[in-house]
Amino acid sequence: MKKTKKFWAVLAAAGLVAASLAGCGSSASSNTESSSGSGSSSSTSSSADSSSTADSGEKKVIKAVTSGTLAPYFYVNDNNELTGVDIDIVKEVFNRLPQYELQIEQADALQGVLSGQYDIAVNNYGYTDERADSYYFSLPYKTSFNEYIQRTDDEPLTSLEDLADRGYKIELSAGSLTANALEKWNADNPDHQIEIVYSSAGFQVRYQHIVDGTTDVAIDDGPIIDNLLPQFGLEGQLVANEIDAETEDFLFPQNNTYFLFGKNEDGAALREDVDKALKEMKEDGTLSKITTEYLGVDTSPDEKYFAETPN
Repeated sequence: MKKTKKFWAVLAAAGLVAASLAGCGSSASSNTESSSGSGSSSSTSSSADSSSTADSGEKKVIKAVTSGTLAPYFYVNDNNELTGVDIDIVKEVFNRLPQYELQIEQADALQGVLSGQYDIAVNNYGYTDERADSYYFSLPYKTSFNEYIQRTDDEPLTSLEDLADRGYKIELSAGSLTANALEKWNADNPDHQIEIVYSSAGFQVRYQHIVDGTTDVAIDDGPIIDNLLPQFGLEGQLVANEIDAETEDFLFPQNNTYFLFGKNEDGAALREDVDKALKEMKEDGTLSKITTEYLGVDTSPDEKYFAETPN
């Protein structure tokens, strides 16, 4: 479905430049997240223990972790406060869980949860089998859409076959969802090979490489593109073009984002409570309201994805 792109003045005012997309449907790396947060250990309790805590009037502190550097999803505003789509959603989740007190800090999200310093990662994470080995995934809380970034004088791409047959180069992080999908494309289409340039470069460097002809195209998250191109001063040099539905489905068949928890008994119990709140927010339209407020379109996940968690 065609998405209407919007430029959000509040995001531009934040003045943020994301170094890397930490795990959504487009090229991603988790190694460039901020590590500015503190992080004393905390552990969650079982659902039964949580209920007992709530009954006694005490709240269990839950520490959430985010890089805080990726507008419009999570970023620091002019008042030095964490905000964004993901932040508002997780805050509303815990507003519905009175047995918990939510605290949000900036740090390395994946490592923070893996080490037990934090209880829940809030960082626009998409599903990968590799992550599922180490973390529990919540139900989804939003869906992304992607676009081609090309030079303004370039003919818009029509498909991955078109991209391949033009001999275009695309710069991607190894192991990202986009790289994995294009590697599968290459394996399945020996006569239409896409040239992948592996790199850990952030958005600004990758986009500049398209401008100077080092590479030819990027495939990235639409809302992020709309925010970053003006920040980089590249609106007149690069343009975001729509990806057709068939290609989008191939690249990101379930382009949802999730909260991550430690893969242990405590993480499973917390996930159960969070999932209950997410189901309520889907049913009463809260996910639709929050995503529309920030993104200009409803990107709440389809109802079918609320039947069960990915792992």
